[in-house]
Amino acid sequence: MTYLRAGTTLVFTTFRRLVWSVGTLMLLFPLAACTLFVARRGYPQISDPLVAFNSLSNFLLYIYASFMPPLAALAFGAQSLGGDREDRTLVFLLIRPVPRWVILAAKFAAAWPLAICVSCGGLALLCRLAGPPGSIAFAAYLPAIFYMTTAYTAVFLAFSVLFRHAVIAALVYSLFMEVLLGNVPGIIKKLAVNYYGRSLMFDAGVDHGLVAPDPQWFEPLSGFAARGTLLGITLAVLVGAWLVFRLREYEDSA
Repeated sequence: MTYLRAGTTLVFTTFRRLVWSVGTLMLLFPLAACTLFVARRGYPQISDPLVAFNSLSNFLLYIYASFMPPLAALAFGAQSLGGDREDRTLVFLLIRPVPRWVILAAKFAAAWPLAICVSCGGLALLCRLAGPPGSIAFAAYLPAIFYMTTAYTAVFLAFSVLFRHAVIAALVYSLFMEVLLGNVPGIIKKLAVNYYGRSLMFDAGVDHGLVAPDPQWFEPLSGFAARGTLLGITLAVLVGAWLVFRLREYEDSA
């Protein structure tokens, strides 16, 4: 009961700090840019619904899914524990009689719903602006955005366990490594989280008329395999982060 009370308090404290953070403010800029783009495209006015759906899907696949889920997870996942390291308060948190697994679980529990709210809420907003093709796209692509954001949040929380400046490391990884690995031909793209997210989106979108990608460039997994892999990444990364966190010594949050 004591651990539950301590974990709950830490969740709400971290949640409140993350909501009123610079990261939350910074997420508004790419979300506003995406909103402006979709609003100016005029998807409801496109006469051919299949053309409208494919055009919107391409934007969601190659722009929105490539940037918003990792940025949302970065702003909250990396900062949930990384903020304590940056503020030099992590040592004071660790000397409390609370197991480290409770601390790590509370940090994830605070960051995850915020990241989901931004990435999935942003998708809902864009699809609402897109009209009828947006309604189809939202139902088809929501699971992919959800699972991608969950996996990214776990990965970037692990970054905050491993690195002193987790936000910088996560930013380099999301904007360069993920984009690079996810777009090169061959098996190496399977090292990127966005490969499995886009596989899930292709699997759902093809049923509604989305043009399948060229297999030489991108050969998606089945929806079941992609979903299972994203869940596996989430669980494996969280367990790995806990194993490191429980043994690592942090001196002055360094």
